Order: sequence, then structure tokens, then C-alpha cells
Amino acid sequence: MVEAPQTTTESRDVSLTIPARPDYLVLARLALSAVCRLTPLSPEEIADLKLAITEAANDYVDEGRPIEDESRVSFSFRLLDDRLAMELNGPASPVSAVEQELSRAIIEATVDECSFGSGRTLLVKYLAA
Repeated sequence: MVEAPQTTTESRDVSLTIPARPDYLVLARLALSAVCRLTPLSPEEIADLKLAITEAANDYVDEGRPIEDESRVSFSFRLLDDRLAMELNGPASPVSAVEQELSRAIIEATVDECSFGSGRTLLVKYLAA
């Protein structure tokens, strides 16, 4: 008798890699929404996180990028007991300093922690106890 492979529902991590173009960002927002269904976050907090992830992605997406360009942006949503960690990785996109400053102000207003590095952004939202 062959047994079906065991699946686990323990993992609450979602990873997604998309082309580094703005028209694909809706997929990252949908994945984030799905993960947020497992949290006690309010609809307003979820909307804030979707805005934060979109703003963070501006550092990596470029609508002027040719279709043939195979650059990708990776999103990782990791749901832990006390927080939701969201990580983005990708190639730098040409963003003006003013636009980047505005995006980071929006991000800082919508998440509890954030860090920005070369090719990597980390956002954290703490969950209510």
C-alpha cells in the first residue's frame, strides 16, 4: 500500500518571485492579503501593510524596464507568533531621492520596524497579544 505524502499546515511562510515590473505587484498584494487572513490584524492594518509593500517594491520595480529584462523581485511573508515579517529582494530601480524619501516615510508610518539595504528591504508588523 502506498501512503500519500504528508503535508503540513504548520508553515505560515509564503514566498513569491515576480518580474520587476509594477503591473505584477498586485500578485504580491494578494499573497500578503492571504497571509493576513491568519492574523488578528484589522482591515485598516491590512490595507496599511499592502500600501507599505507597494511602496517598498518601488525600490525594485521599474515600468521602463524592457519586457525582455528578466529582473525579478522576491517577496517573503513570514508569519510568526508575535509578528509578520515581510522581506523584499531585488535589483535596484532608478528612483529619485524625493520619491524614495516619500516612500520610506509612508512605510515607517505603516509598519512597526523597517530596514533598507542594498537589494533588500525588511518590514515587520507586530501582532496584538
